[in-house]
Amino acid sequence: MKYTIDPQTLRDIPDEYEAWTQIGVAARMLGELDLAERALTKAFELRPSTAARLRLAHVLQWQGRFSEAHAEFAKCAETGEIPGFVHQHWGKCYFDEGRYAEALEHFRAALALREGGDPALVESTRIAITAAAARCS
Repeated sequence: MKYTIDPQTLRDIPDEYEAWTQIGVAARMLGELDLAERALTKAFELRPSTAARLRLAHVLQWQGRFSEAHAEFAKCAETGEIPGFVHQHWGKCYFDEGRYAEALEHFRAALALREGGDPALVESTRIAITAAAARCS
């Protein structure tokens, strides 16, 4: 976590955006979705960005608030930023809803954007494609 040291107290002063983001992501992974939503909403307020909005949409998805999540994913897509991540996570939202054909479309779009890039991201997209394709048949 990024921080500075207060020269008077010598205490750590965290970068608020970074701290709220880390709290939110960890809380989501631990299933503490209300805390995750609060933390990631605060992070988004501090530094509105596509990445921050994407993280918040992911929490809405995990809460089963699919229409709200889709609205946030759509806003992310409109920016044209980090499109591979947007398609991958939007696809996961459709997957969680049981809308596998739409999930597959987003996963394929993510793969097209990620090919030749980070092998771990390409592999995660291939895993998602396999899972969605198996459920489409």
